Amino acid sequence: MLIFIVARNVGAHDTLIVLCDCYAKVKQLHELGLPWLYQIDPGIFPIYLGLPWGLSIGPLPNIPLPVQIHTRVCRPITFERYGQDAAKDRNYVNDCYELVHNQMQEELNQLVIDTQKSP
Repeated sequence: MLIFIVARNVGAHDTLIVLCDCYAKVKQLHELGLPWLYQIDPGIFPIYLGLPWGLSIGPLPNIPLPVQIHTRVCRPITFERYGQDAAKDRNYVNDCYELVHNQMQEELNQLVIDTQKSP
């Protein structure tokens, strides 16, 4: 038996102010020969306002703005099967994925509702 514990949070996106995501343009530059920093495709490339840089671009580290971040540790998810045999069963893997995805989304939805109720 494998037990998987999920933690969800809401509020972290408020630690900086994203003005736009220019990833599509940066990806075009990469296709023309500009290498990714550390050879890693960032998947996003925002222009944002944040500390300490003010107006910043890309995945630069920032000092988060002081906001409340609410975190919830969710009920455990139990998988009866695990290991190589379970990993080779595509239907079982897909079912596990759906279970985790749905529970995480339900918990996030409830966390958002709960934080909107609190002052």
